[in-house]
Amino acid sequence: MELPPLSIEAKRLLVLKTIIHDPAAADVRLSLFVSAARSFRYDSCLQPFPPDFLRNNEKCIDQLCQVLDTVPSVADLPAGLNTLDEPTVGLLHWILCRQARPALRTVPKAQHDEVLSKCPCYAKYAMPNHIFEVLYRENNSSERAFQDHAKEFRTRHAFHGSRLFNFHSILHYGLQQHLNKVSLFGEGIYLSAELQVSQMFSPNGSGWNKSSLGTHLACIALCEYVDNPNYVKSQEETSTSPDDGRIPATGASDGPSIMTASLTGNGSIPERYILVKNNELVQVRYLLLYGTTKDNNTTAVPGGPQSTADALYALPARQPSYQMRHPPSRFIQWIANNKGFVLIGGYVGLLLIVGFINSRNAHFVKEMFLQKLNHVYNAVLGYRGKQ
Repeated sequence: MELPPLSIEAKRLLVLKTIIHDPAAADVRLSLFVSAARSFRYDSCLQPFPPDFLRNNEKCIDQLCQVLDTVPSVADLPAGLNTLDEPTVGLLHWILCRQARPALRTVPKAQHDEVLSKCPCYAKYAMPNHIFEVLYRENNSSERAFQDHAKEFRTRHAFHGSRLFNFHSILHYGLQQHLNKVSLFGEGIYLSAELQVSQMFSPNGSGWNKSSLGTHLACIALCEYVDNPNYVKSQEETSTSPDDGRIPATGASDGPSIMTASLTGNGSIPERYILVKNNELVQVRYLLLYGTTKDNNTTAVPGGPQSTADALYALPARQPSYQMRHPPSRFIQWIANNKGFVLIGGYVGLLLIVGFINSRNAHFVKEMFLQKLNHVYNAVLGYRGKQ
């Protein structure tokens, strides 16, 4: 039996309760949705899609983005809900309430170390600004399947990096191996036991410009996987951890970097990488969020001045136990964000250089240079002969 539709006042009340319960979780859910909606790949990554913006099975993305522009910040939503029109309230209700499974819970900063210790790392990494726990219902089909597999094999934790606009779909449908474009070692879900490695696949992406978590975000999933050797491919650990259970960060002199692990050509997966070839063996347990504000290009640093999000959500401050990496310069960031243009420019430059070398002008310049060099050589030898 289908339930009658909710009134706009009932939707406002449910949205208000959701925001008051955990404003940071509501903020990140909105940020992930906006990132997917404004992506050029919205047709594939904005799944699920709000049904109110479907017309004859076509997605009215322009209308959806116009409604998103009317949504105030999470801090202003409780006071401004009564002024929002019905399409905006309906969209907020769909994002925050109807699509609230799996649920998100803000992890206090005092517990960040405890979460990250589930997958100890060798390499240094930057502490996330926020961590959100992903909570599934017991009757969730993917969670039931995962727990069934976990009865026979042990479970471990590892990280998965992806672009920000993919996480709206990842949160609702989990990691899907057929959607993974990385296939160096075969089709499957690629995880890493190194947070720094996953950061390479999670660049800062444009989020929600009204988010207190940051206008540009990077998101990494901390996953739990069932270590079934029939479906999981990885290398055995080559280093032992110290007695206290913490794995030390390695320096430049500690051997080849994990970040630059090269392929040996025998098809073996690099150390600290994990390839899972069954979707049911992986569940996202936490979302690690790195927030940056484009206006001042600053990132909330643990132990430093309190970020806007921390002040809004009153999260406890503490000193970091992991060393921060130096942020890349703007030039390096520009190159990383414009790899295609850099490659095309380098190729064109190489063609110009080759063309110049094979031209008559280059031959003339080379002959002139050799003549001058010969004159200098003879002059120096003649001067020495006179001495």
